[in-house]
Amino acid sequence: MSATLPGPYFSGQLPSQCGHYYPDVLRLRDEKRPDGRLVRIIDCTYCGRYELDLDPQTLDKGFVRKLNKKGCDVAIRDDEIAEARKRDFEKLFSKENSKKQPDLKLQSILEEALEKGADSIELEYVSEGLEVSYMLGNIGVGRVIKNRRVIGEIASGLIEQAKLQHKRRGTLDWTYRGKPYKIQVEEYESFGESAFRLIFKTSKRQRP
Repeated sequence: MSATLPGPYFSGQLPSQCGHYYPDVLRLRDEKRPDGRLVRIIDCTYCGRYELDLDPQTLDKGFVRKLNKKGCDVAIRDDEIAEARKRDFEKLFSKENSKKQPDLKLQSILEEALEKGADSIELEYVSEGLEVSYMLGNIGVGRVIKNRRVIGEIASGLIEQAKLQHKRRGTLDWTYRGKPYKIQVEEYESFGESAFRLIFKTSKRQRP
C-alpha cells in the first residue's frame, strides 16, 4: 500500500519523478558515465538516493559540453545535503517568499498562530475590524485587523480554500516548515455576522 506523500509545499508545485517534492528532493550532481550515459544523482528524504538518465537532446548544449569535458557537475556536496535542505525549506517558507503567494494574509495568520503555540484561531468581526484570537484551550490572545481590503482577502481566501461556499464546515490542507496540517474550519454566526473557527490538527500523513 502506497503512503500518502508529503507536499506539495506551494500551489502549483509539481512532484519529482519519485512522487515527492522539492526540497525533499534535491539534485546532487550530474555525471557522464564511462559508457557515455549522462545521469543525474538525486537525494530524496523518503526514497533515498537514486539516479535518472538524462537525454542530451533536451539539455543545454553548453552544459553537455561541460559534462563531456569535466565528467561531473556538482550541485550539492554529499556532506552538505542536510544543511542545504534545511536552508531551502527556510527560504521556501520565509516571509519574503510568502509575499509572492496570493494567500499571504491568511498564511501569515496561520504562521503566527503556530509561533504563539495556539491550537485554534477565532476570527470575528468587531466594530474596529476583524478580531483575530489565537487560542490555547480557553485562553486567547487577540489583535484587530482594520484594513477592509485585507479583511476581505482573508475571508474570501478562507472560504475558497476550505470550500465553504455551500456549507458551514470544511478542511484546509496546509504545510508549514515541512510539517503537514489538516485545519478544521467552521463558520458560525456571531451578532449577525459570519465568524470562523480554525482548529489545527496534525496531518496523519506518514512520516519517514
